[in-house]
Amino acid sequence: MDILTINNLHFGYRGNPLLNDIELTIKAGELVGILGNNGAGKTTLFDLICKIKKPTKGAISNLSRRQAYLTQILTPPPLLRMNEAGKLITSLTPNVSPDHTEILSKLAKWSPPLSRRYADIAKKKAANCSYGEIRSYFTLTLLLLNSDLIILDEPTAGVDPEFRQYIWLGIKSACAEGASVLISSHYTEEITKNCQRFYMLANKRLEAFDSGGQFMERHHAKSLDEAFINASV
Repeated sequence: MDILTINNLHFGYRGNPLLNDIELTIKAGELVGILGNNGAGKTTLFDLICKIKKPTKGAISNLSRRQAYLTQILTPPPLLRMNEAGKLITSLTPNVSPDHTEILSKLAKWSPPLSRRYADIAKKKAANCSYGEIRSYFTLTLLLLNSDLIILDEPTAGVDPEFRQYIWLGIKSACAEGASVLISSHYTEEITKNCQRFYMLANKRLEAFDSGGQFMERHHAKSLDEAFINASV
C-alpha cells in the first residue's frame, strides 16, 4: 500500500517555478531517498508534503496517521539538557508519551552501543553538545515515536562517520518495524547504499532510480558523484 502519493505537483513564487510535475510514491515500510544540491527544492518538497506550504497545482495523497518531520535547522535551548528537549518533543506529539526508560529499552533492542551513546548525550546540556550529537539525538528521538511516516531533511549533513552510522542504524530499524522513511541528502553514496530506491531532484523535477548502477548508466557516469553532477546540469 502506498502511504504517500504525489501526482503532477507544481510549486513556485509569483511566476518563478521551483518544482514542476513532481511524481513520487512511498510504500508502507519503505526507505526512499531524495538526492539534490543545496537549493534544489528538497526542503520545499517536504514542506509541501507536511502542508506547511500549498502547491500551485497537483495532488498529494498522504495516508499517514502519525507523521514526523525533522527539519534541517535544530536549535535546542542551550541550557536544557538533551533529555529535557526530548521530553518536550514527545509531550508535543499526539498520542505518544514514551518515557526515557522506554526509549532506551527500545534503542537497546536496535543496538546496545546505540542505546548507551544516546543515554550519554541525553545527560548533556545542549550548549555542550556537538552538532553531530544534537542531530543524531533528535533524529533518533523522532524515529522512536512510532510514526508511520518519517521525513528527514538532510539528517546526516555535517555529521561525522560515528553519528552518521548511528542515524542510519536507527532509520533502518524503524523501517524494519513498519515505518516509512523519506530522507534527503546530497551524499550520493549513503543514499544509493542504504535506500531501497531513490529520486534525484534537479532542474525542478524528480527522476526515479532503483539503484546506483542505474543512476550512473542513465547519466553516462563512471562514479556516483559524476552521475550527481551530470544530473544537476
